[in-house]
Amino acid sequence: MRQRVTYFSIASVALIVVWYFAVFTPMSAKLESVRQTTVDTERRLEDYNRTGLELPKFLEANKNLEFLRSELNSSLFAKSDILDLFRQLSQDAQEYGLELVELSPPVSELLKLNRQAIEDNEPQFLNVQLDLKGQYIAFGKFVEHLETQPYFRSINNCMIRGTQESRPTVDMTVAFRALLGSIEEQS
Repeated sequence: MRQRVTYFSIASVALIVVWYFAVFTPMSAKLESVRQTTVDTERRLEDYNRTGLELPKFLEANKNLEFLRSELNSSLFAKSDILDLFRQLSQDAQEYGLELVELSPPVSELLKLNRQAIEDNEPQFLNVQLDLKGQYIAFGKFVEHLETQPYFRSINNCMIRGTQESRPTVDMTVAFRALLGSIEEQS
């Protein structure tokens, strides 16, 4: 009987060892792998949730930065603003039958605009002088039209020089203050 108990004990230990190496160890490794995958997935899910919660803040910050960039761009001195203004003035003078002899902002003012550091989003103004030739009435209508434009701020000077002919062609000068960057507003 002792021999049977010994064989039975040896067989039991052998079965336990075989079961441990053939079944338990692979299942344990698979279980550990599943646990590790679960932990990684939960960590990634937490990251996604955190990102999802931060997304509205990011979008708001991005919107604020875009708005700030737009504000800064609109207040920066751009040569295109002056060119658009000159183009518009030239077209308006032609429409009223006036010959544009000279269009000139003071050079010192252009240099100042070029050097000026923009602070407090202040609007940019430019003094413009137009020398025109044409009829009195056309000049009056042109000035009336000029005063209704979004870039117009105030007349600085107006001078008419001519002769006493019945339908004289006169030389006219009008100087005014213009707001830069406002040409697009009327479109």
